[in-house]
Amino acid sequence: MRIGIHAVTLLPRLTGRETYVQSLLGALAQIDQSNEYCVLVSPANRHLFERPEGNFHTITVRLPSLPSRRLWETAYLHLSPLVRGLDVIHLPEAPVPFFQPPKAVATVHDILPVLYPEFFARKARVYYQKALSLGARHLTNIIVSSEQTKADLMERFPVEPERIRVIYHGIGHQFRTVKDAKLLQQVRERYGLPERFILYVGTVEPRKNLVRLIRAFRRLRQRGLPHALVIAGNRGWLCDDIFQEASKGEAAGNVLFTGHVAADDLPHLYGAAALFVYPSLYEGFGIPPLEAMASGIPVVCSNRSSLPEVVGDAALLIDPEDEQAIAAAIEQGVQDEGLRARLRRKGLERASLFSWEKAARETLQLYEDTCRLSTSRGKGVAKDVA
Repeated sequence: MRIGIHAVTLLPRLTGRETYVQSLLGALAQIDQSNEYCVLVSPANRHLFERPEGNFHTITVRLPSLPSRRLWETAYLHLSPLVRGLDVIHLPEAPVPFFQPPKAVATVHDILPVLYPEFFARKARVYYQKALSLGARHLTNIIVSSEQTKADLMERFPVEPERIRVIYHGIGHQFRTVKDAKLLQQVRERYGLPERFILYVGTVEPRKNLVRLIRAFRRLRQRGLPHALVIAGNRGWLCDDIFQEASKGEAAGNVLFTGHVAADDLPHLYGAAALFVYPSLYEGFGIPPLEAMASGIPVVCSNRSSLPEVVGDAALLIDPEDEQAIAAAIEQGVQDEGLRARLRRKGLERASLFSWEKAARETLQLYEDTCRLSTSRGKGVAKDVA
């Protein structure tokens, strides 16, 4: 097969979507030396997705800037001789283009703009809803990362269950228990962190529920909690309220924003934390709690959306809209040594169930199924690239 991976619209830095594609490519390279992969990238993000293996080819595509970019992307996917010569193309980021090429597989990470439209500008949510509705009708197959996202998608869009494949994300091998005190101290010094802190990792945006987390943390500081709260991640949209909340009362000076954390530092940042907390209102999967578990850190996690499905019984689950419950779980998670030991053990066991190799094998099987299905419908394409 000639398999295309459409990564042109992804960012030039690692966020959740980029980590997904980079990790999937690395695992596919380990398990598949026979199929040919054409990874379509932009000039800015090429460095994230280049592979040294001979069956992986990185092809730079130059798309114009918005507002015409999406139309140009659609035209490229339909008219490019390279795309027409593929046996299957994977669109790893929703929203998908308005018109999908034949034999397309798309990954829908979540349908957040549909469930929480208040978190998005009107133009963005209208585009997402229309594009996803068309994709649900016409895509050959859809990948989702949880049963919850599959249920959400089927409830709101015209898509048959047999066209949706649940493929869980994996966890990078770099996330493990770090016992080297020198490495942990170095990451504290690099980001200006104290000895004891509670950690959140992710984009700073409304759906992550950070305003309530900060309020809960302020309650604990008032009761004498000595830990700081470290919020690690890039700024997202509509985040001003979060920074304002962090400047009030006992939170001021004790809520620390690191901004972007280098990929090499992230495992050590988890390892240096006393507790990981993730009170998100909605996740299509939720990689950070599993990364924390794989790093041997106790986890407090929201009981919403896909998160209970992902973390199982290996985390303290809380109602993310209950500030008292968030505060109580954090307090218990830093003070109860028996609970901490149990969460560490269960977390390591739970994290071991998720691997990128498994995700890659299931994704490759879906590519093969998609190619066979399209061929059986008489939609084969030429193998030669013009």
